[in-house]
Amino acid sequence: MTNPWKSVRCLFESPILDDRKWARLPDIPADAFILDLEDAVPLDGKERARGLVVEAVQDPSYFAGRLTVPRPNPLSTRWGRDDVLAVTAAGAQTLMIAKVDSARDIDDVREVCLEAGRDPTFVASIESALGVLNAREILAHPSVVAATFGPGDLHVDVGMSLYEPDGSENPGLLYPKVATILAGVAANVPVLGIAFAPNLKDLVDVGARIAAEKRLGFSGCCAFYPPHVSLINAAFTPSEADVAHAHEVIQLYEAAVADGKPAVQLSSGEALLMHQYKEAQTTLARAR
Repeated sequence: MTNPWKSVRCLFESPILDDRKWARLPDIPADAFILDLEDAVPLDGKERARGLVVEAVQDPSYFAGRLTVPRPNPLSTRWGRDDVLAVTAAGAQTLMIAKVDSARDIDDVREVCLEAGRDPTFVASIESALGVLNAREILAHPSVVAATFGPGDLHVDVGMSLYEPDGSENPGLLYPKVATILAGVAANVPVLGIAFAPNLKDLVDVGARIAAEKRLGFSGCCAFYPPHVSLINAAFTPSEADVAHAHEVIQLYEAAVADGKPAVQLSSGEALLMHQYKEAQTTLARAR
């Protein structure tokens, strides 16, 4: 069965309690939306937000059939269990689990879902030191279909700064990112990053940070600021030139193999080997 999360370029965090922003969501070109009950909801708004998320789950037409994923509060909070039961009973096919520290956290949420007679899949948020160290077992869980990497909570958990004095990202985040990406690759699960920046309105800088996330191997990015969505979509959508190059690579490599040659040289002088061939196949799979 095809995993639809592998095609997600941008996962957008929906402002469930802001009526003005909520009304604009259908026009935001994200591939998937987080229906957040956790970070984006103040304590006195948890009950109201739950009702709104249930309504959204029951009316997928509002998002024109695009993927939606409720993010309940953790089971350790007084809202978590009721959140999970409510959104699962409403028919949510996938839930996002915040701050996953181990595969046991997935099992715990799944057990509550089964009480509601449902067995959804999960998007695991890796945003703690334990989550990074246990990413391999978390992403290998059979119910996990995608993961997100959250540097915001992680840098607080670790006690590191998010940015260097010049505003660049703390290089200490490189290992956690790559560890999570590798765990996703090993489990055949897509991992989405997020491009934090000191100035969210500096779209040139944000665009460069999104491009850096792609180069590391993230399959897409999360966003909470609408102008970032188009930047993410552009970064994670192969251009016409990329597609043309991929077709050339595949054609030449397959012809070389059929002729008994292990490699071939492109017109640019680039040596064409198996890994470029596989990369070209991935490019065409992501082309739209």
